[in-house]
Amino acid sequence: MQASSTGNPKPRKPRPSRARGLRTTTGCLTCRRRRVKCDELRPRCATCSKSDRECLWPSPNDPIGGTGSNASGSVQSETSPAQDGSSAAATSPGPARRPIPGDIDSQLWNNSPELLFDSPSTVINSLPSPNSAPLAYYDLLAEDAINNIDKYNLNVDLDRNNLSRQSSPVADTPGSGPQLHSSQQALEAESSAHEQWNSTNPIPMSDDELVLFQHYIAVIGPILDLNDPSRQFTETVPSLAVHNVGLMKSLLAVSARHMALLNEPQICRLNIQDPSPDGDDGRMRNLQSPLLQVGTQYYYETLQYLSKNLFYPSYNRSREIISTSILISTYEMWDSEGQYSNGAWERHLRGIFWIQRSQNNNGESKDPLRRAAWWQWIRQDTWVAFREGRRVLTIWRPTKRLMDLSPDELALRIVYICGRCVDFAANEKKYDLNTRIDQAGKLLQALEDWHRALPVSFHPIHRGPPPGPGAMFAPIWIHPPSYAAAVQTFHFARIIVLINQPSMGGVDEFRIRQRSLDESVDMICGIAMAHQGREIPSAMVNFKSIYAAGLCVQEPVKQTAILNLLDQTLDVTKFPPKTLLNDLTSYWRAEA
Repeated sequence: MQASSTGNPKPRKPRPSRARGLRTTTGCLTCRRRRVKCDELRPRCATCSKSDRECLWPSPNDPIGGTGSNASGSVQSETSPAQDGSSAAATSPGPARRPIPGDIDSQLWNNSPELLFDSPSTVINSLPSPNSAPLAYYDLLAEDAINNIDKYNLNVDLDRNNLSRQSSPVADTPGSGPQLHSSQQALEAESSAHEQWNSTNPIPMSDDELVLFQHYIAVIGPILDLNDPSRQFTETVPSLAVHNVGLMKSLLAVSARHMALLNEPQICRLNIQDPSPDGDDGRMRNLQSPLLQVGTQYYYETLQYLSKNLFYPSYNRSREIISTSILISTYEMWDSEGQYSNGAWERHLRGIFWIQRSQNNNGESKDPLRRAAWWQWIRQDTWVAFREGRRVLTIWRPTKRLMDLSPDELALRIVYICGRCVDFAANEKKYDLNTRIDQAGKLLQALEDWHRALPVSFHPIHRGPPPGPGAMFAPIWIHPPSYAAAVQTFHFARIIVLINQPSMGGVDEFRIRQRSLDESVDMICGIAMAHQGREIPSAMVNFKSIYAAGLCVQEPVKQTAILNLLDQTLDVTKFPPKTLLNDLTSYWRAEA
């Protein structure tokens, strides 16, 4: 039968697609969302680079073919919802929610990338148990102290045998007596033990000790409290020290050592004479040698106190011991180039890590003093790890999301991310090329998301002109100083990643990387110029960042400018010694 002309027409054969092949599903999320071609170059593809867009990539566990919000929605935190703070955010009020920056996916913003990248875990060998951690830490201190007495015949008013904890009297602890049958009895026993290692009345101070005490409050406390608005080391620690002999001795030790570095005029009030004969540098000896001797004496008296009180469980769990350990470490930091140091500061940081772990202290501890002590310790260990080419001694991961952080907490978070960047630089030969490229991409993404999360209070208040003809850098003023330090730490961390990141691209990728490095160098040096000579706390961050900036500068004119800026900064900090300048010039010669 012939088909009617008015009937349904035959279905047309589908026309083949004009595309030459299947559409790729492995490009970046940004290109897939925009439906444009992606060359899949990581961490930033050429398309996003040319259009100056954020280049986002899905998690390795994402199903292939997901696009848009579905693909990005599969990105998950390494911690459970209870751990990453999402459930807490739903039940408890937090900081006001900041608007999500334009090109950042909302899911990535909620689960901040620094929780996602797979940074190499810290290798921890022979980690002591929580109960023995303070004793193991003290063994590190006592071994070096006794060796120095024997090796250098140190003139300290102390019997070396008193430093051995084996000869210390074993204290009566609440658990060693009769069994306690009520919480009230346990509380009374704990209070009794507390009174054995603490003083009820304020500890009397001599006039000389008062000078050291005031120097600590005026100068050293603000250095340790740079990123802490609650000023725990300036206000809380001195309040504890007037009732705890060990903490007081460590406070006086670090103050005397720092005053010796600064060559402060007030030290002429100290009633101690230098037995060495005067020479051409007699004035320097009269000012410095007594303080070095005083600081050493207080340091050894601190160790003696520890040897007698570490057997009190209540002391090992106390805020006093963690505060004392940070002040001991700060003393050793300023004494790290001294005759008797022999790398003690670097070795003893591991012992503080043990105590932090035994007390479950971390960057989000509820106790503000324990939290401040953790951040101060990680700042010191990050610099040492960077200089030694090792990983940072922490296995803690933050649980709060970027959107839940206050501005002050954001200033601290970059310290943690910087530590992860130091980890990346320390593992150059451990992982294959593709793994290192992936790690670098995740770190750069974490840094970029942190930077985009900053409120306007972190932005420069003033950008001045170069101070004179031929000047390489223009001053950049950011206030308060803690926010300026955070921005410098961001650029310090970015430089570390970029100079250690393997490259698989061509000229375009090289230009993008060099542009980022130049931007970081200008920001670091500009901030350092604006804060130059104004505050020691800021200068303690400046010198680290300037040194990192020097690692990626090749032009001789810029190298000279950075050397001058670093030299001026070290004049303010007095730490580390100016051999740091020689290290930088040696690096340039090796790279030439």
